[in-house]
Amino acid sequence: MDVTSTQGNWNELSADELLVLRRCFVRYAAQPMKEEEPMQLTQGALSGVETKLALHGLRSRGWLEAVTKSWGERILYIPVDRLPTLYDMLLEQTPINRTHTDHPITVHEAMTGLESELLHVLSRIAIQGVPLTAKGTIHKRSLQKLNELTPFRPEDLEGLGLHYAHAELYPVQTVVMIDLLLSLGLLVKETVSFRIQEAELATWIRLSAGQMRKHIFDTLMERYGKAEAPMQHFRYMLCAVSQYGGTDGWISIQYLLQWMLQVGLIPQNSLSRDDSTNSAFIDIVPTIANLKGLADETVSDFNFNGSFMEDIMGWLKALTAFGMGDWGQTTSGEICFRWNVSVTDLLRPYNDEDTHQEQGAFYVQPDFEILVPPDVAYDVRWRLECCCERVTGDRMVVYRITRESITEAIELGMEAKEIPALLDKYSRTGVPEHVRLAVEQWAGNVGRTAFVTVTLLRCGTQEDADMVARHPALEGLLERLGDKDFMIPVHSADKIRKALAAIGLSPRLEPKSADEPAHHYPLLTETENLDAGRSLFSQEGRAGLVYTGRTLHFYEQEHTLPDPSGYFPERSTVPSSWTKEWRSYHTSTSRQLMEQAIRWQAAVGLRISGKEVKWIPESVVSGDPWSVTGWYASGMNEETPSRATLQPSDWSDMRLLVPFT
Repeated sequence: MDVTSTQGNWNELSADELLVLRRCFVRYAAQPMKEEEPMQLTQGALSGVETKLALHGLRSRGWLEAVTKSWGERILYIPVDRLPTLYDMLLEQTPINRTHTDHPITVHEAMTGLESELLHVLSRIAIQGVPLTAKGTIHKRSLQKLNELTPFRPEDLEGLGLHYAHAELYPVQTVVMIDLLLSLGLLVKETVSFRIQEAELATWIRLSAGQMRKHIFDTLMERYGKAEAPMQHFRYMLCAVSQYGGTDGWISIQYLLQWMLQVGLIPQNSLSRDDSTNSAFIDIVPTIANLKGLADETVSDFNFNGSFMEDIMGWLKALTAFGMGDWGQTTSGEICFRWNVSVTDLLRPYNDEDTHQEQGAFYVQPDFEILVPPDVAYDVRWRLECCCERVTGDRMVVYRITRESITEAIELGMEAKEIPALLDKYSRTGVPEHVRLAVEQWAGNVGRTAFVTVTLLRCGTQEDADMVARHPALEGLLERLGDKDFMIPVHSADKIRKALAAIGLSPRLEPKSADEPAHHYPLLTETENLDAGRSLFSQEGRAGLVYTGRTLHFYEQEHTLPDPSGYFPERSTVPSSWTKEWRSYHTSTSRQLMEQAIRWQAAVGLRISGKEVKWIPESVVSGDPWSVTGWYASGMNEETPSRATLQPSDWSDMRLLVPFT
């Protein structure tokens, strides 16, 4: 059976499917789990076969996915794109009463303009290159330039606890900048240097700033956030409760953590209270009673330990560094956060139809500066980066036109006439006349002379040179420079080589030049007519500099499901009355029925004192009389499963509980 990833709502799931999904979600978030671990999470609540059937249903609907390791081990996980819906489910089932807090007295504001900062970094890489040493590290001089370009500060990223090679050489802020460009697919590492991927760049600069921000946010969430389930829960819950912020949008981190503790998203060992000695997770299906008990506690009663709060603070500072929101502190020392982006838009699936590139214009000033508001398209900014010097970068980016910047642009491949045309087309108030004349003059002075790469053909004797000059197949391809030398265009070398070989003058091969090729600035023409296609900017598994610890992309995706009939081997040999009817049996037959239930990992219905109960047998113990150990199934709402040992005299009637009758 093939997997069909339908996008149904969580409330369309069966009770068993919902129980399995919730427990896997609370315990693991979107982290991988071994195939047997859901069985442990539902022990005492569902029988083994009920859990298997629920997993089958969840996989068929796309709530769970699976990969297979080379030795056959199956790994399950909840897809990341399902997480927002599951946090909404938790909030609906257990509403959060309060998240807002007082306005902080100290506020650390978000950085602005990250999208334009990354564009500037890419433009400098396109011009300067990033060469690598023989050991594969960035040359010291190039690294210094990159350090000066990075928009991040080390103190804002150190709390992420990132691991990467050459940590003694690379500052964390530069690593994150390069890693971000690599994981977005805009940059690729080759043997001797980093190289810009032009097809991906062509698509990138045609996106709006909001679309760029979404891809950056996806990468931030799952590449730089710690992989442990509690921290993944925190990252997404901070998004989910954005709609519950107070009048000024400030979210109390302590109130949020308290609620997460209530529903089991945070383990008890995150608390630093003296009585918090259990390292296990708080019960993943809390009862209404213990929820109420936790809700009655005040925020100050929950003191989270130092390492956990360091991880929380590291994440808040990273969000601020990436321009997603501000963090602050109240007079009582309480930490709070507010978003300055629409988290709902950032988390929803990417849609090609959402493409709406900015259509704004810039302002050319009399002092040769160009003011670029946020609504100017990024393909226009890309060409400004080539022909101007950047003065400042923020929401309003400022460039300056200079003789040197014009000269460099033309040397990088920009046509002289394209520079004034670019200014005329996108300047909202026109180009001041003296600026226009200066630009045209500067552009016109470049390229009146040029260095041209040619090849020198040298003959051994004058007689050989005369033979070459007279050969009709070489007419017009050579320019004689002296008695024995000719100048030939590089593009004609192969044709001339064949003609020389035909008359017995085949030239000797010379070693290729090791000179570094000149840099050419990519995408200098209009990009709206380019068929760049769609790039998966947030693609999992791209090689970067940061070690993420995520390995699912290394394994083979499993697209087929097992046949559920395989869960019930030798079904035809089992009496149909065992599954269809409530009956009393002889003790020997009762034992056979129990043993069959254990083989199938199924539950048994028992009538005890006139009440029907669901019993999940674990093992049969021989004796006179024999007995069976197992659980009274707890279902969804009981706090812990109830384990017991029963003898045949403890029940009257029984029935094998299976999904067929």
